[in-house]
Amino acid sequence: MAGHLYEYKVLVEYINPEESGRYPHFARLEDQEGFTRTINDVFSHLPDSVPGGWEVNSHNIAISRNTLILTVLLRKPVTKIA
Repeated sequence: MAGHLYEYKVLVEYINPEESGRYPHFARLEDQEGFTRTINDVFSHLPDSVPGGWEVNSHNIAISRNTLILTVLLRKPVTKIA
């Protein structure tokens, strides 16, 4: 094959709690609900963040210290293959 069929790019969102110094504990129902709300908010504006024929190929959600990290791998077909 002479070239790739898709072009790829990555979208990364870093989300911190609104309360400084507060670390979520996901065994607590209120933190689980807040986490779900935040993820829904991010995904609801995702189509506006990636216009131009891009589609979600995969995603990952990670938590590092006090930061929620959402990574989305995007792809779109290449119009001209070399």
